[in-house]
Amino acid sequence: MKKLLSLILLFTVTLAVNAQVDDYSEDVKKCITSNGTMSYYEDVMEQMYEMLQVQFKEENVPDTVWAQVKEGKSDAMDKLAQMIVSAYRGHFTHQDVKNMNALYASQAGKNMFKKDGLTESDKAALSKFYSSETGRKITGSQDSMNESMSKISETWSSNVYRGAIAFLSKKGYNL
Repeated sequence: MKKLLSLILLFTVTLAVNAQVDDYSEDVKKCITSNGTMSYYEDVMEQMYEMLQVQFKEENVPDTVWAQVKEGKSDAMDKLAQMIVSAYRGHFTHQDVKNMNALYASQAGKNMFKKDGLTESDKAALSKFYSSETGRKITGSQDSMNESMSKISETWSSNVYRGAIAFLSKKGYNL
């Protein structure tokens, strides 16, 4: 009986922990979408595709093959998001991420990404946020997060580029 109760308790705890991990990941993904991180990397991928087309110009790669290369974008973006979740996990609690999402959903949070878009009210709201515990964590971890994001960016972009080159090579197109 004790073994059965222990097994049920372990199963329940495992389910609860997995749900929290999934919620954390989803909230970070929402955060990095709201703050423009994912949009930035989508642009990086588009620039990489353009660069590849220039590099492979002499190979006369048909548009259908380029379309196949670009089919990997969604998977690459998902892998990037998971890598960023890992970086956030080392710096921020789930509550911190929820606080960030609340900021980005606010008018001040939306305006902070617009050039010359901040009103005095927005500036006051942002000042209040950045003086909060979460805001202090963000500013205090900037160097560490920048280092983590730099490593993630380098690793991710290298993997995506090598994957595209390998795909093209398998199709018979070489640099």
